[in-house]
Amino acid sequence: MGCSTTKIDWEEARNVDTIKAYQHYLKKHPNSPFSEQAQIKLETFYYENAKEDGTVIGYSSYLAKNRHGTHTEDIRAKLKAIRCQDASFVKVFPSWLIKGQPSDPKRHASWFLDNTYIGIPPSDIGRGYKAACDDPDYPVELEWGAGYLIYFSGRGVIVGPDGKQVLVGYSCK
Repeated sequence: MGCSTTKIDWEEARNVDTIKAYQHYLKKHPNSPFSEQAQIKLETFYYENAKEDGTVIGYSSYLAKNRHGTHTEDIRAKLKAIRCQDASFVKVFPSWLIKGQPSDPKRHASWFLDNTYIGIPPSDIGRGYKAACDDPDYPVELEWGAGYLIYFSGRGVIVGPDGKQVLVGYSCK
C-alpha cells in the first residue's frame, strides 16, 4: 500500500466523518501519518456520544475506549456525580459484603472484573451476585467466601442475592 492509498483512504474517512469510517481507516492504516488525527476524531466522537447519552453506561463506555483520553477526568467527574446522586444504593455494606483490607491473606486469591463488565448494567458474576465496573483504571477486585463476597478495590456496583445494590469505590460526600 503506497502513500497515495493511505491519503485517499484518509480523505474518504474525513468525508464520511463517522466513528465507523475512522475505525475502518485505523484498522487498515494503524501506523499512517494520519493515525493520530483519526484517533483524535474517534475520541471526540466517543466523548460527544457519552455527553449526549449522559448515563453511567455511556460514560463507562467512553472510559473503556479512552483510558487516557483528553476528556477522561471530566468523564470520571460526571460518572461520580451520577453515581453519588443515585439514592437506590444502600449506604452501609450489607452482611453479605465485606470490605477487605490490603493485608488480607485472601486477597492473593482475589480476581478482577474484566473489561466485559465495563459500560453495562450489573451482570451475573456467579453465586447469586451481579456486578459492573465503571472504569478500567479502577477494576473491581473481589474474592468469594461462604455466603459472602469480599470487596478489595475498584469502582462500580455490586448487587447481592437479596437485590441490594452497593456502590463501591467512590467517596460520596
